[in-house]
Parts: sequence; structure tokens; C-alpha cells
Amino acid sequence: MMQDNPKLTELVALFLDWNSKINLSAIRDEAGVWEKHIADSLLLNQVIDLENISGRVLDIGTGGGFPMLPLACVYPHLEFTGVDSVGKKLKAVQSMADKLELKVQTIHDRIEVLGQDKQHREQYNLVLARALAPWPVLLEYALPFVKMDGYFVAYQGPGIVEELKIHKNLERKLGANIEKVVTLKLGEAERNFVVLKKGKATPKHYPRAVGIPRQKPLKI
Repeated sequence: MMQDNPKLTELVALFLDWNSKINLSAIRDEAGVWEKHIADSLLLNQVIDLENISGRVLDIGTGGGFPMLPLACVYPHLEFTGVDSVGKKLKAVQSMADKLELKVQTIHDRIEVLGQDKQHREQYNLVLARALAPWPVLLEYALPFVKMDGYFVAYQGPGIVEELKIHKNLERKLGANIEKVVTLKLGEAERNFVVLKKGKATPKHYPRAVGIPRQKPLKI
């Protein structure tokens, strides 16, 4: 049971407190936070074996700290980094992480800039993104950070099934292959996870300059 984990229980309380001060999420009730943030984040453990992944994990567009914070509570052997362009959200996330004594650091930067930084480019064993951007944009954001033989896992809604058909094999342009798509239920909602493995280096010109991935999404 998730509620048996004291860190998760404390995280819910901390999040509700912060969310009353700044707008981290439209979900403001305890039951909603447990289901739509904590349980949703932890669905990942049904998709990949997190116990046997080591090293660094990056959560791009971490926002209010999901899925990073619940995962850091449950998997203390991993080192988490969260990047977002909204500084006030990261202040809250880092405060929660510090109080919970989690191995978490936050970085206030644009994904496109950080993806060209040699301290972060192709330095992560696992990269995560939760409902962040359309598929072509998401690939350009995420794959430059993934180490060779590392993974990118995208938390997606049911619309991703059609997006994958439209953009078939686009991930190969950035050095990855789709290993599997896993569909899980969370209450009445459906969550799709797309798991990609990095097989080749991402071409150096990706990600392109700030704003370009959204303005001119990649095509086959």
C-alpha cells in the first residue's frame, strides 16, 4: 500500500501545503493527489524494473515534481534531477525534496539549452516526461539526454496511439527505438507508457534552439 510509505504520506501533506500557496496543480484534495499524482507517478514500476536501474534519472518538465518526487521516495538508490522553466515551481519542489531528504536536484533552465550542455547531454540512464508535449517535440526534448543503452519513458494519454502511427519511426532519427507501449488503468483513466531505448548517439544539432522544436516539429 502506498499509504504505508511514510515519505509518500509526508509528500502529500507538503504538496497540499505548497499548492495552497502557489499553483502547482489543479488537484487540491488529498484523495486526488494520492490517485492522480502519487499513484499515477508510481505506475512506472509496472512498466520497467526500477530496482535494477542504477544511476541518474532526469524528469523533464517536472512542474510540481511528478513523477520525480514519488519515485525518489520509493527508489532511494536513484539520483533524480528535475528540469523546468518555471522557477517558483522548482523552489517548491526542491523544498519538498530537502524536507524528505531525497536525492533530488532541480535545475531552472530551458530543456533545449540543457540538452546541449555536456554535463547533461547523454548523461542519464533514464529520462522521464509526463504529459509534456506533442510526440515529435517530446522526442527532441528527451532523447539528447539519454545515455547509450539508456531509456526514455513517456507518460501519455490514449491519444499517443494515433500519434505513434502518424510519426512512425521518427524516434530513429534521434538514435532510439520503441521497445514497447504499455497501457494501464488508473481508476477510470487510461495511461499509456512508451518505452524507448537509445541505440545510437543523437545528432549534435538536436535539440534545436529554444522554441524551435515546438514551432517546427520534426518530421520523418
